[in-house]
Amino acid sequence: MFTATSDTRAVRAPLHPNVRRSPYFEATERAGVLEYMVYNHMYMAIAFANDPREEYQALIERVTLWDVGAERQTEIVGPDAVVLANLLCTRDMHDLKVGQCRFTMVCDDDGRIMTEPIVLRPRDDRVWISHGDVDLTLWARGIARAHALDVRVGEPDVAPIQVQGPRALDLLAPLAPGVADLKRYRCVETTVAGHGCVVSRTGWSRGLGFEVYPLGSERGMELWDVLEAAGEPLGALVCGPNLNRAIEQGITDTHYFVNSGMTPYEAGAGRLVDLGSAPFIGCEALAEAADDPNRRHTLGLVLDRAPGRLEQFWAVTDDSEPVGEVRWAAYSYALERQIAIAVLSRGVRPGDAVTVRAPEGAITGVAQELPFVQ
Repeated sequence: MFTATSDTRAVRAPLHPNVRRSPYFEATERAGVLEYMVYNHMYMAIAFANDPREEYQALIERVTLWDVGAERQTEIVGPDAVVLANLLCTRDMHDLKVGQCRFTMVCDDDGRIMTEPIVLRPRDDRVWISHGDVDLTLWARGIARAHALDVRVGEPDVAPIQVQGPRALDLLAPLAPGVADLKRYRCVETTVAGHGCVVSRTGWSRGLGFEVYPLGSERGMELWDVLEAAGEPLGALVCGPNLNRAIEQGITDTHYFVNSGMTPYEAGAGRLVDLGSAPFIGCEALAEAADDPNRRHTLGLVLDRAPGRLEQFWAVTDDSEPVGEVRWAAYSYALERQIAIAVLSRGVRPGDAVTVRAPEGAITGVAQELPFVQ
C-alpha cells in the first residue's frame, strides 16, 4: 500500500472507508504504521517505521504489542456448540474443556485447508474459533443449518491484541488476575486493567506470548493505552507479526495455506488431523491423502542471495523441471541468510539443490527440514 511521489519517497496510499478498521487503528497510526493488508475484510497493520532488526530483537529479547483485531472469532453458542466445532475442525473437539485452547485446521470437503485457527472454549456454552483470512462464520452457519444443530453462530465484538516476547508475562501479570498461572494452550476469562477480557497463552510465535480478547471494542483504545504504558519500562515495541522470526521457526498462516490446494499433510501439519474424530468436513478425503505416497511436502530453502519481495508465489525447478513453488520468504537474522518455505514434489529431499525463479533472477536454494531455528 505505497505510492511513489515526485521526490521518490514512499508514502502510505489512501485507505478505503468501506474496509473495517480495528479498535486500535489509532494506536498503529501513532506508532508509525507504513503498510496494511486487508485481512478478514479489515485493515491489518503489517509494516512500521522501525528498523526490522530492532523489531526482531524486541520480539526475542523483550516484548512486542501487535494489533491483530483483524483476527476474527466465529462464536458458536448453544447445546451443540462442541458438536459443530468438531464437524468444522480436523482435530477432536469432543473433549475440549472450558479454559482449553486447541490449534487445528478447518478443511473443505476435498480436504483442502481453509484456515488454521485456534479454538477456545471460554465458557461452558460457547466455543470461539479464532481464525485467519476466510469467511468462516458464513461456512459455519451453513454447516450448522445443514445438520440442524441447536446453536447460534455469529461474529462477536472481540478484537484481539497480541503480547509476544519473553517479557510478555512481566507486562500482563500485574494487570490481569489468573494470567500468571496459564499454561500453553489455556485461556481464562478475567479482567485486564479493569476491562473484561479472555486471555489465552497462544500467539503467532513459539516463544512466550498471550492473546488478549477484550469483551467489546467500545473501550478498546483505553485498554491498548494501558498495555502500551505498562510495556514502556520493559522496552515494549508496537509492531506487526514478525515474518522473519515466523519463517525461521517454520510458522506459516492463512496466506500460505488458503487457495493453495494443499491438504494438512502436504503443509507439514498432518499432526493436526485426528481421523478418529470423524465425521468432520473433509475426513474422507483426508483419510485418502494420509496414505498417498506421492503427495507434495513442505520444506525450507536456504537461498544463496536476496530474492526480492514476495508478491506472488515463485516457481521452483530442478533441471528446468517444475517441482513446486516458494510461498514464504524472508531474511533470517538468526542465520544471517535468506530463507524461504516451499511446497515441493516428493522427489525433492533435504540437502537437494533447486532453482528458485524469483524477481531478482534464478537463485539456488538448498532444501532442509523445518524449522530453520529451534
